[in-house]
Amino acid sequence: MIGNGSFVLLDYVATVKETNEVFSTTKEEEAKKAGLFREGEDYEPRLLVVGSDWFPKGLEEGLVGHEKGEQLTIELPPEKAYGARDASKIRSYPLRKFKNVDSRLQPGARVDVDNRLGVVRSVGAGRVQVDFNPPLAGKTLIYSVEIKDVIEDPVQKILALLHRRIPSVPVERFNVQIEGSSVSIEVPNEAFLIEGLQVIKRALFNDATRFMPELSEIIFIERYAKVEKPQAEPAPEQQAPEAAQAKDAT
Repeated sequence: MIGNGSFVLLDYVATVKETNEVFSTTKEEEAKKAGLFREGEDYEPRLLVVGSDWFPKGLEEGLVGHEKGEQLTIELPPEKAYGARDASKIRSYPLRKFKNVDSRLQPGARVDVDNRLGVVRSVGAGRVQVDFNPPLAGKTLIYSVEIKDVIEDPVQKILALLHRRIPSVPVERFNVQIEGSSVSIEVPNEAFLIEGLQVIKRALFNDATRFMPELSEIIFIERYAKVEKPQAEPAPEQQAPEAAQAKDAT
C-alpha cells in the first residue's frame, strides 16, 4: 500500500479540466493525439516518490492508500496543483525592452525578462504585458493514472533513481551493491562522458539519502582498463620472380 516515501511507477494522462487539454502524458499514442509527441523522448512509466514534490501535491495525496495495478482518476484543485493565479505576477513593460526579441512578438510567446521566464499576454500601444505565473496556475487538473509498480527492493529503488537522473543509459548497465548503510555503484563506460556527470552523482546521493534514510554513503566506481591492441601477423615472405622461376625449373 502506498504511503509517504513510497517509490511508485506511474503511467498517466494529465489534462486541464476546464478545456480537456492534455498537457502531459507518459503514453506515446496519447502524446501524438495531443500534439505533444517529441522524437527521441522515452514514453514510459515515471517515478514518483511520495513526499518528493516532483509532482503536484494533490497527485501524491491521491495515491496514498492505493496499490499496484489500480487505475485512478485524481482531480487536483489549483491549491493542490500549481496554485491560484497571482495578479502581482503580471507586469507591463515598454516594447523597446524587447528590441532583441523576435519581431513576431505576440500573445502566447515565452520570453525571458530580467532572467525570469514569462508568457506574453498582450502587445499594444508600445507596451507588452507579461505573465510570470506558472502556465497551469489557477487551473483544475485531472490525472488519469495507472499504478504500474510500487518498488520495495532497495537495489531496485537505487536503479529507479539512476534511471530518473541518467535516462540515456540502460539501468541494467549499472552494477549496484548495498552493504549496510553503504551503496556502491559501478558506472558503465557509456556514462563517463555524460555532461554534468559529477553534478548528477551528487544529486543522486541527495535523492538516495533523502528517500532511503538508512543509507549514509554512495561509492561510485569507474573502471578504466587498458585495451591491448592485437599485434599484426607478419606478412609471408615473397620470393623474387627470378628465384621462383629457377625453383620451378629444377
